[in-house]
Amino acid sequence: MRRPAYAAFAAFSLLTGCVALARQPEPEPLPLPLPAPDPIKLKAPKGVEQPKLDEVAGITKVMREMALQHMPTPLVTANDGWGKQKEFAVGKVILRNPAKANPEMAREKFNDGLWRRFTVTAREPQKSLGIGITELVKPADDTMHATLNVAMDIDFRMEQQFWVRGRQLYSGETRGHCRGAVQLKITVVHKLEFKPGVLVPDVTVKVTTTDAKIFYEKIVIDHTLGLDGESAEKAGDLVIDLVKAVKPDLEKELLEKGNAAIVKAAGTQEFKLQLDKLAKMGAAPKK
Repeated sequence: MRRPAYAAFAAFSLLTGCVALARQPEPEPLPLPLPAPDPIKLKAPKGVEQPKLDEVAGITKVMREMALQHMPTPLVTANDGWGKQKEFAVGKVILRNPAKANPEMAREKFNDGLWRRFTVTAREPQKSLGIGITELVKPADDTMHATLNVAMDIDFRMEQQFWVRGRQLYSGETRGHCRGAVQLKITVVHKLEFKPGVLVPDVTVKVTTTDAKIFYEKIVIDHTLGLDGESAEKAGDLVIDLVKAVKPDLEKELLEKGNAAIVKAAGTQEFKLQLDKLAKMGAAPKK
């Protein structure tokens, strides 16, 4: 019985649960080309058996299947003041500062302030999701270090509203799509537990994400402020070019914040699973 192969199979099958995504592939997915990042060097010590190419291919296939089965909808949501309200004293006029009003005056809450909401969803994940393991080494029998590439087409929607004391002064949204990708550096520590009468063991897996790099390409604006199609795309290109010209470091700052957020969100996750069930999930259908 090849215990290292069992452990590798289990660890990477669960990894997508940590990044989420990261959750019956045709055609067979290939490792994805990404913008060249700083190399992450993973060195394998002598005397520790390393995963074989066929094992890595099997792990990648199972990861993609699990990612498709457990992918959340939407992938990401972010609210900045969406739904914010403020209390005002109500009489013949609405007073901005209720503290200055007569204590006996009625008070009500009204929509007030700048609302922003951002949503990201997968775009045809069965066709566009790709997962590739570019580096995989074992510094010890129970530990693996890996570099993982995950990429997929995504749709995004940005909404913005401006309210003043219950009156909506502005409402607009922008919708678009692009190719998004993330490169993760992870450490997987596993423990095998063999039970009497059971062919394959239970596995406890601890996955720690230590580094992340986000990439995107081919960003297209589909709709904005009443525009659709080619008009929306041209308007979107103009805004993107303007932002890059006025604040060229903005993109870098946003990507760095996104990288940090992924590392923090993924953190360290621990799972316990049964390999016999995973093996059935990853098995090829019989003809």
